Amino acid sequence: MDTRVESKKTRLGRREQLLLLEIGRDSIDTASSFVNYMEEEYGFSKSSVWYNLNRLKELGLLEFASREEIGKPLSLTKPGMDELAQIGRSKEELVRGFEQTYMQRARIGVGIGYGMGGGYRAAIA
Repeated sequence: MDTRVESKKTRLGRREQLLLLEIGRDSIDTASSFVNYMEEEYGFSKSSVWYNLNRLKELGLLEFASREEIGKPLSLTKPGMDELAQIGRSKEELVRGFEQTYMQRARIGVGIGYGMGGGYRAAIA
């Protein structure tokens, strides 16, 4: 089930929820490092992680440095922390959902491999 960002009436998808959980629980200082972590751990493309990070930033849920703001760490804002508290799913539950998606892809001809961090990586079979 998607959660709703009340101030903007926008639904967060599972991946955005997972990003909030990871940012809230892990201590990764920069957005670039976080993007690399999500690629290695989950096999997400860097461009899709950047897209989701920028969307969450536009929604006011997190902050990170732009090219002009060097040194600003990746962090949840107060609304981001509130949203994190509302998600109601554990990281493990969200990860299981992604695993099921990848298993379904495997049945229809998309191969699955492991990323360097033990995450799933999909590739056309």
